[in-house]
Amino acid sequence: MDNAATTRVMPEEMELLEKILVEDYGNPSSLHRKGQMAERHLMDARQTVASILKTEPKRVFFTSCATESINTALRGAALKQKRFGRHILTSKGEHAAVRETLKDLENQGFKIEYLEQDASGRILESDLEEKLRDDTILVTLIHVNNETGCIQPVDTIGSLIRQKSSRALFHVDATQSFCKYPLYPDRYGIDLLSASGHKINAPKGIGLLYKGQRASIGPLLSGGGQESGFRSGTENVAFAACFAFAASTMWEERSELMERLMSLKRLAWEELKAVPDVFINGPSVDEGAAHILSIRVSGVRSEVLLHALEDDGIYVSSGSACSSNKPEEKSPTLHALGFTPAQMDETIRISFGRYSAEEDVMALSAAVKRLVPVLRRFSRK
Repeated sequence: MDNAATTRVMPEEMELLEKILVEDYGNPSSLHRKGQMAERHLMDARQTVASILKTEPKRVFFTSCATESINTALRGAALKQKRFGRHILTSKGEHAAVRETLKDLENQGFKIEYLEQDASGRILESDLEEKLRDDTILVTLIHVNNETGCIQPVDTIGSLIRQKSSRALFHVDATQSFCKYPLYPDRYGIDLLSASGHKINAPKGIGLLYKGQRASIGPLLSGGGQESGFRSGTENVAFAACFAFAASTMWEERSELMERLMSLKRLAWEELKAVPDVFINGPSVDEGAAHILSIRVSGVRSEVLLHALEDDGIYVSSGSACSSNKPEEKSPTLHALGFTPAQMDETIRISFGRYSAEEDVMALSAAVKRLVPVLRRFSRK
């Protein structure tokens, strides 16, 4: 029940992985047959991802993870655009990969300004329109919030940015939304888009960066000139192929899959809200992403409940997996929604994936109903 943190690789990918690592293991830069076979796998993977994004293959670059893609996009855009200004717009609900990168850019003299949002976490487009300036060089927003599942309307936001600013680049963190929701960057006015394989049942260690025509940013890595000179280093052909397989499978099945995950989410909330003083965080069940449910269990610390559920073989999260090992840092996402530190400490995230089933939801529900009254009695002592 922690699929927003990572997902299980599909069995078919293991067969593909073995074939490429053992048989088609050549370097795609080599001119001989082994190299050509590897290059074909890479080209096919790029074409697959490009077709999902409805863009040209030359716009798709493979990286090691979404964090690398985000860093490349934000740093590259800031450095390339700084001659026009240093003003960057973002939200208070961004992932740590964005927050920390922007913090570093702020230390370098860039001005970071935060957009207002409603009670669910969606940014106010009127505020975005008001805050876009002549010296705004970048807007970066998360599409689906990794903690609450709040969905930003990136299509209309992209159109608004293009209408109001001729220079500002638009970066979208699509780590939690790629292949789950339609994302057509050329059509939506998105200049840069980051995503990761291990959120969609591909291996850890592979990500992508879409780079639109307007985003003429430079590379962070120099060397042999791979990825059309944008990301040097021998390509991870096997993982790129697995990423493309997982993306293609999820994209083809997305309507049925997301409908099923939404049904599981609704069932989970119906069961869990029967427990006294349990509240949903952020958007309503139907307004948020189908695979993420954030709840607050009043009177029980999330870490205590997490480990109690773990003893039953049930795994949930106390927040973003990328920052859960930093107890000194409270959630900026929940803080922006007006949560107190104590309320943040009572929040757990339940997230669903391809292999989630109704019996998993019922097992979670039964465990929460049994454990919470006991844990509350202990916490009061």
